[in-house]
Amino acid sequence: MDVIYLDNCATTRVDEAVLDAMLPYLREEFGNPSSPHLLGKRARRAVDAATESVAGLLGAEPASIVFTSGATESNNIALLGAFAHGDRAPVNAVFCPTDHKSSLSIARALRERGVDIRTMAVRADGVVDLPQFANRLDFDTRTATVAWVNSEIGTIQPVREMAALCHESGALLHVDAAPAAGRIPIDVAGTAVDTLAMSAHKIGGPKGIGVLYVRPEIRRRIRPITHGGGQYDLRSGTIPTHLVVGLGKACQLAAARMEEDRKKVALLRSIAMELLTRRIPGLRINGHPRAGVPHVLNLVLPGVRGESLVASLPSVALSTGSACNSDSQEPSPVLTAIGVSAEDANSSIRMCLSPSMSAEELVRGLDLVCDRARGLADVVVAMHGAVL
Repeated sequence: MDVIYLDNCATTRVDEAVLDAMLPYLREEFGNPSSPHLLGKRARRAVDAATESVAGLLGAEPASIVFTSGATESNNIALLGAFAHGDRAPVNAVFCPTDHKSSLSIARALRERGVDIRTMAVRADGVVDLPQFANRLDFDTRTATVAWVNSEIGTIQPVREMAALCHESGALLHVDAAPAAGRIPIDVAGTAVDTLAMSAHKIGGPKGIGVLYVRPEIRRRIRPITHGGGQYDLRSGTIPTHLVVGLGKACQLAAARMEEDRKKVALLRSIAMELLTRRIPGLRINGHPRAGVPHVLNLVLPGVRGESLVASLPSVALSTGSACNSDSQEPSPVLTAIGVSAEDANSSIRMCLSPSMSAEELVRGLDLVCDRARGLADVVVAMHGAVL
């Protein structure tokens, strides 16, 4: 059965060009890039070339790039590595309540170590309240963290301004850019972020590989959380050449296509909103209706339980929020953090569009969503009528 895929925030299909670039390093070019012989040197050259592509996408120097297993590991290194195990209050860290589960889990781990965890406020559109954020910072703040783009509602955060506020108090700013890299322009030097995380599989690359960017001036303020052969000072382990090459190719393609892809997705979004608002009465957008990335649509479908809709559409892949929270029966913590009621949060779905999708395929998928939503709403009405 063909599936119409509308869940590109959870993961993306590996681009054919990425796969082609990786295959030689799974076959004949299998050397360890840390080895001194010819195969090792060829692998090292491939890793170095990929590093250049990654750095180019992020506006970074190649020496500031550390390869990890993905953004979750990068978040852990950046945030846990900013604290020593013996740290106790009054040191503190500031977290965003709408961020990814990996960041919020780190907050809990730091609290158990005795670190004072503070929460920044977000507005109803999901954007961080900058004056309140400034008030949460002081000279005991070790680090603050925020997702550049929210993966559930698409909000873009004022990262440059947040970095400036952090630096005034001597704190670091870590940015989870997994939902942002390759989607919007990123310039780590220009925005002065201190550390940044991204994953390959969000931009047409393979799963299992990601990046931690560390601003050179603060590198000594981050400690490794694992130890090994010292391939990188902050992250040991044999470098998976094929995955690094795949990530490098994905970054190269994303940089070249970004503006064209944005226009394609913006057109798809306008098609989706026209169709959905016409066919689903009372449809509403969660988050800011315009000031966000165009590929993320988080919608309230009145009278329809989002979880039921997703489960009843095997031929359409969409979600009710982050894949990491998919087992939870509770309303999305992102939506509740921006003031969405539990009822509306439970009636919400998330669609994430891809520039590779045709308008015809999108319309077929949305027609199925609308037909099923109408059917579920009719069932709810009938049940309430029976009760009455």
